[in-house]
Amino acid sequence: MGKALKVLAWLVGMLVVVIIAAIILVPMFVDPNDHKARIISEVKKATGRDLGITGDIGLSVFPRLALELNGLTLSNAPGFKETNFATIQHAQVGVNLLPLLFKQILEVDTVQIEGVSLYLAKAKNGTTNWDDLGGKSTSEKKSEGPKVETRKDGEMGVLAFTVGGLNVSDANLVWDDQSTGNHYEISNIQLETGEVAPKQPVDLNFGLSFTSAQPRMSSDLSLTTSLMVDPDEEFLKLEKLALQVNAQGEGLPEKGVKAELLADVRMSLKENSLDVQNLEVKSGKLLLTGNMGAVDIQTKPSFKGSLRLAEFNPKDWMKQFGIAVPETADENVLESLHVATSFNGNDGQVKLQDLLVKLDQSILKGELEIVDFADPSYLFNLDLDQIDLDRYLPPTQEGNAPTPRKPAQGGTAKEEPLLPVETLRKLRFDGTVRVEDLTINKLHAKAILLKLRGRDGKINLDHEIGRFYDGLLKGDVQVDVKGEKPKLKINEAASRILSGPLLMDLTGKDTLLGSGNLDMNLTTEGNTVTQFKRFLNGNVKFDFRDGAVKGFNLAKMIRDTKAKLKGENVVTLDEPEQTDFSELTGNAVIENGVVNNQSLLAKSPYIRVEGSGKAYLLEERLKYEIRPVIVNTSTGQDGEALEDLKGIPIPVKISGNWNDPEFSIQLAKILEDQQKAKLREKYNEKVDEAVSDKLEEKLPEDLQNQLKDKLKKIF
Repeated sequence: MGKALKVLAWLVGMLVVVIIAAIILVPMFVDPNDHKARIISEVKKATGRDLGITGDIGLSVFPRLALELNGLTLSNAPGFKETNFATIQHAQVGVNLLPLLFKQILEVDTVQIEGVSLYLAKAKNGTTNWDDLGGKSTSEKKSEGPKVETRKDGEMGVLAFTVGGLNVSDANLVWDDQSTGNHYEISNIQLETGEVAPKQPVDLNFGLSFTSAQPRMSSDLSLTTSLMVDPDEEFLKLEKLALQVNAQGEGLPEKGVKAELLADVRMSLKENSLDVQNLEVKSGKLLLTGNMGAVDIQTKPSFKGSLRLAEFNPKDWMKQFGIAVPETADENVLESLHVATSFNGNDGQVKLQDLLVKLDQSILKGELEIVDFADPSYLFNLDLDQIDLDRYLPPTQEGNAPTPRKPAQGGTAKEEPLLPVETLRKLRFDGTVRVEDLTINKLHAKAILLKLRGRDGKINLDHEIGRFYDGLLKGDVQVDVKGEKPKLKINEAASRILSGPLLMDLTGKDTLLGSGNLDMNLTTEGNTVTQFKRFLNGNVKFDFRDGAVKGFNLAKMIRDTKAKLKGENVVTLDEPEQTDFSELTGNAVIENGVVNNQSLLAKSPYIRVEGSGKAYLLEERLKYEIRPVIVNTSTGQDGEALEDLKGIPIPVKISGNWNDPEFSIQLAKILEDQQKAKLREKYNEKVDEAVSDKLEEKLPEDLQNQLKDKLKKIF
């Protein structure tokens, strides 16, 4: 028995010597380069492609199994312009045999790959240049793959491994889609890692350059992180992730965009979760921070987290990247912006809660929800403390307002559309906005409540302004953009508003003073100012009390005209150029841009005024007549001058452009008629006296009266 064991030990020893000798001697006497032709032939049989090996093939067996390839090329599929489908300048990998033999641990040296180029293309007919390389289906490959073995002690079996590192340099990828014209290139791909082992962190550095033809764009990307993969727990962790992007091209600022993303990421397939902490996005002085957690990421993902945009100067940031800074009426706006919010959602919607936006001196708070990303609906509930929008609008031109452009000969002048029709047709929203203090187009409003709804091309804006020039304004605006031409319906009701301050802010002239009510019900259609005016229809009703019409003094105008007609001197008195009234009421009907007012009535202690006429919105022209009647006069020279006009309607015609109207008083005929009336009165008195004195005793009374009538008609 002992002798047999000695013989067996000797045989085993000899076998080990033979194996070691073979491992050492085989590489000395067997050159893998002698088999290039056979390798090329086998690849040709398997793929139909030509394999080129212009460099040496290196092979070592002990103490490490190592393979080195140089100068590999694989030809492209027929019908594609590039010569080669793939190119590898240098590839090298090695495996330590002893740990594999005795410990069942796969120790791989650093894997080196240099100069890899891969050309992927799709022809106009939809075929790709890798279709002919397809082998067995994925399901077949899975069924034939090796089973994962695990030791009873929990350690990995054959699949336990370490990799000394991965070093990829000068790699390139091209995607050329001739069916769509898209062409993308990823170049200078660099990948470098430290030692890779299960459950151990590994440092990773990655970078590439990207270019595209449509749209024209180029960017550089680099990434560093500490990566750890735990196969048992099925999770991946990226610590101190740092992603940097530098992009230029169409649709980007002139100087491009530079941004950096920092984060710690943990993804667990077993827990079906994703966790992102210490998130930072930096771009110049812009800093966005936050965190996010997601669950059910493989089935029905949902997420929640928070974001905070640190206060920064948007104007300086835009200048830094060559973004055109909007020209604003106030140069001191767009200098401070801060945003903060928490959020939650899923793969179909997201909701922003505790939203806080600070822009300069304005603060916006509330909630915003986007439902159905594919066909989004916007739900919101927002509160804004105050904002002066005029500060953010383009500066107005100095001097007089520009005159309206005249229609081009043979047609109308080109006008910019007022409403983004295509955008409005797609919008779906429902929400409420409250504004405590708003200024827009120099109009001031406080305590504003807006309710907005939009769906299927129909938009409705209900609004109530609690403090609008000391009054209340309520109404609604309806916009319908479903058809070819947008249609608008406007209903407004203003009560107790101060007309003077309102008109001063609106036009720069307080032409009407007083407190009153205004009701409007209007409709129009079109998408330009001209179309809005041309198709405007509806009615307007107003009622103002205790005010004045500024710009002309009606009593003075009548008095001065009378003095000129009689050849008398015009008396200059220190009195305002305005016509006071205790009551001003009226209503107007608007038909296709023509305002027809036939019921103007103004009252004051001295004058009653009736008016009627038309205003033509397109031409901005008036054709109007007012008929003042003096009902009382004051004492003094002013009153004496008008005493003899009491009770007589005095036509005053108003015509021309409504910004600078012309007034003409039809007083001459009135004075002429007045003199005729006085002469007639005196003549009648003389006739009565003459007939009475001469014929009183000679004719009966009825014949006397007939004679008087005949004589009066002569005059």
